Amino acid sequence: MLETIIKRDGHCEPFTPFKLNQWGQWAAESLGDAVDWPSAVLETVSSMSSTATSRELQQQLIRTCLNFDTWSYNRMAGRLYATLIRKDLYRNQRPTVLALHRKLQALGLMEVLDYSESEYAVIQEWINHERDFEYAHYQLHTHLTKYAIADRVQGQYYESPQFIYMRMAMALSVDQPRERRMRDVQRFYEHLSKNRINAPTPNHVNLGTPLRGYASCCLYTVADNARSIAVGNHIANTMTYMSAGIGAHLATRSVNDPVRGGVIRHQGKLPYYRALVAEVKSNLQNGRGGACTTYFPIFDPEVDTLLRLKNPMSTEDRKIRGMDYSWGGNRFFARKVARNEDIFLFNCHTAPDLYAALYSGDEEKFEEIYQRYAADESFPKTWVRARELLITASNEWNETGRVYEHNISEMNRHTPFKDTIFSSNLCAEIALPTGPYNHISELYAEDDISFVEVQFIDGTRREIPGKTPVETQRGPVWPDDLQPGDSVQGLPIEAILRRSAPEVATCNLAGIVVSNIESEEQYAEVAYYALLMIDKCIHLAHYELPQVGVTSRKRLNAGVGILGLAHLMAKNGKRYTDEAGKQFIHEVAERHYYHLLRASLTLGKELGNAPWMHKTRWPEGWLPLDTCNSHVDRIAPFSLRYDWEALRAEIKANGGIRNSVLVAHMPTETSANASGTTNGLYPVRELTLIKTDNQRVNYWAAPEGDTLAGHYQSAWDIPTRDMTELYAIMQKWTDQGISADFYRRVIGDASIASSELIEDYLYRVKLGLKSKYYMNQKTSNGMQAVADIRQAAAAAETSTSLMADTDTQDSDCAACTL
Repeated sequence: MLETIIKRDGHCEPFTPFKLNQWGQWAAESLGDAVDWPSAVLETVSSMSSTATSRELQQQLIRTCLNFDTWSYNRMAGRLYATLIRKDLYRNQRPTVLALHRKLQALGLMEVLDYSESEYAVIQEWINHERDFEYAHYQLHTHLTKYAIADRVQGQYYESPQFIYMRMAMALSVDQPRERRMRDVQRFYEHLSKNRINAPTPNHVNLGTPLRGYASCCLYTVADNARSIAVGNHIANTMTYMSAGIGAHLATRSVNDPVRGGVIRHQGKLPYYRALVAEVKSNLQNGRGGACTTYFPIFDPEVDTLLRLKNPMSTEDRKIRGMDYSWGGNRFFARKVARNEDIFLFNCHTAPDLYAALYSGDEEKFEEIYQRYAADESFPKTWVRARELLITASNEWNETGRVYEHNISEMNRHTPFKDTIFSSNLCAEIALPTGPYNHISELYAEDDISFVEVQFIDGTRREIPGKTPVETQRGPVWPDDLQPGDSVQGLPIEAILRRSAPEVATCNLAGIVVSNIESEEQYAEVAYYALLMIDKCIHLAHYELPQVGVTSRKRLNAGVGILGLAHLMAKNGKRYTDEAGKQFIHEVAERHYYHLLRASLTLGKELGNAPWMHKTRWPEGWLPLDTCNSHVDRIAPFSLRYDWEALRAEIKANGGIRNSVLVAHMPTETSANASGTTNGLYPVRELTLIKTDNQRVNYWAAPEGDTLAGHYQSAWDIPTRDMTELYAIMQKWTDQGISADFYRRVIGDASIASSELIEDYLYRVKLGLKSKYYMNQKTSNGMQAVADIRQAAAAAETSTSLMADTDTQDSDCAACTL
């Protein structure tokens, strides 16, 4: 039984139950009957030895609350933890914003932000440290151990949550026009600290510091030559240490294809994949190697080997488990699966025009060329059963969870981009154009290096730079739109010999926590500031590869997702599995896109449209409604809530918008913890979870889970068909893609029949999903593991300080930082 307390200054005094009761009563005062603070206090005291420090006693009371395992007890633990953070970091002398910034600047951990002392005084009035007491324990723990500026070698932390948010707000606003920047500081701070705008990890960690890496995602493609492949490896290595997750597409030959006219037999893709893994893993991101997903078409001659690279049963020479993979199909492949027919395999070397058509988004063109090759007896073909390929791919996804799927034609059809999209990113939600580089030196060019090589009717050839329009008989034309018959300087073009448009694609992310938005007007403002944050980060960022900065600032790609959908649905009594719930999801998705599109239009008027707006369909008035999959509207009777035609007219009149794309729905595994909400679009798996991130342990609880328990639906109870329809409804209003997770109970000797896997795939294709991400399975072993994790977590917390360094990347999403 506890008898003696050792205070922070070292002196001892008898344990006084009254003081501990005061702690408990204060921590529970706003939580009503949802918590029984006397029981928490009694259990805490009974678990203590005879002597303890006051800090150990407070830690134990926090741990007791967490062990009660509800949302309200997590909130109670959070209030206690907020006071513990304040005492550990500042004792009883919390610094002003100005004093903290000057200290961090002297230590070299912050840049000097150009605000006067009088402006700092106003900012000091705005910062509200009482908001820390509104956060759940897992929110505070994420902020402290992952986001705060710290000397992690020495275990010295400097920022509590409100300081983090104010640093971000000030860094985002510092170069705004003087007449509005203080208001921008206030609005950024309000929306971030009130958990309306969800920012990715790089923004939390790097804004206002000398580290200026903000891009969450990097995509690249390489051409079928040694120089281009070497460039790809350099991109992967560099962008990994710049904190981005990698999405790679290697358009290369297959095993035994001829090289140099047959002098050499090609080794296939595996040696290049191994080199890519080595590049990505050679640099650390917050203590662990980076991560990559590699994309390839289902028609590749090496497809059977590529699909099994994650399988632990594959032989060592055919196993590369250090990265994930995604295979790409189209509706033509789906029809072959449905009819149980054969397909022949090809690649960029054996059938370059067919390969190009596959990525064009024009499936009629693809099928026309495919049939021509099929009838050509001189073209050597390897035929395989389409259905067997799908079953292999689905089984690998089902068994490893990490062999993903993308729909190549849908990515290139339902998009505002005119350029080719070859892949998605690490987490399968980004869909952006990329182009191969010709030489590594191009990565260090500080301007647009695209060009078109043409042959004129007189036989002369010329490279026309792509960065400015040229005069033709049609008027000014961007070089990438030149066609045979166009006249340049009075000379007709006979042929287009080559188009070179190298591009590494990056996407900067943000999220809107829909369950925390109170009105249409607030949604509009939050959308505006979410896009402004992305815009600022794109322009503030340091680009180790200058060409990446060029393409990023030309495109201004944004990916703003939704968080807290499960919470919002529970609050409104809606279900993922019925018609009313799906209509509600449609309303949420439409509102999200409408306000982001209008915000981008406003930013376009204020700051100018994206410089490469001509490479998109926005100037023509493109809307997602124009290219969305028509089958989605058969899921339920949907209606539109906004005047889209009026908005279309405004966009055309403005010549486009500020951003090339606006929406992507990412997993938000870490940042949902910081915002105290549910992950992305996903239903909750359980009302409470232990989320482990290597050494970091978070006791997560669904918001308002005590009172809304009957309204939350578990992901394990939602059929695959309903999950597919959720994503299809969202994809209708998404110009990029979705990290589309699926969930299955597979307990004991249960299994998923091949026929079911085939039906699920065909339904995804029918409804126009662009990608499929994790397969999450709940097994009997998994159920048992929860108790083991909780026991291990408790032991870890007993032996280490709550302030100890536990910063690592998320085990669920290794490098995707939102």
